[in-house]
Amino acid sequence: MKKIGKISLVLLSMVILMGSCKKYDQGGLMGKAEKRVKQKWKLEYYFLDGNDATSSLLISTLVEEYKEDGSYVRSYIDKNGDPFTETGQWSLDADKDKISIMSVSSLELSAEHSTISTSSYDILRLKKKEFWYSYANGGATHEFRLVPNEE
Repeated sequence: MKKIGKISLVLLSMVILMGSCKKYDQGGLMGKAEKRVKQKWKLEYYFLDGNDATSSLLISTLVEEYKEDGSYVRSYIDKNGDPFTETGQWSLDADKDKISIMSVSSLELSAEHSTISTSSYDILRLKKKEFWYSYANGGATHEFRLVPNEE
């Protein structure tokens, strides 16, 4: 009987550990999402339909900050060279595979995809030093790859 109890305990522990170790498609543990996202990130690369389109962006120096209290700050230099900052809120969905950003305006990214508007993003990778997310809009897939902003 003791042997069955020990085996059951081991199996239960394995099930719990496996459930808490879900990973994003491109890396990072979902169980650590809330802790890892709470920092200031800067855009390193922007991909449009799988192709690096960073150089075609109309904006520059995009920085996103996800704060402990659920507030969100986005700042960048717009196409006219003017600094722009706005605030909103952020939240993770229950599965921690999507992040929502609310109460912010659309981004004017490129001449081809002038205004991109969405509030729900698919998290592809979330590690200590990498945050990748994507969304589909206007028949195109947009992917942002961010790194910590250490300035």
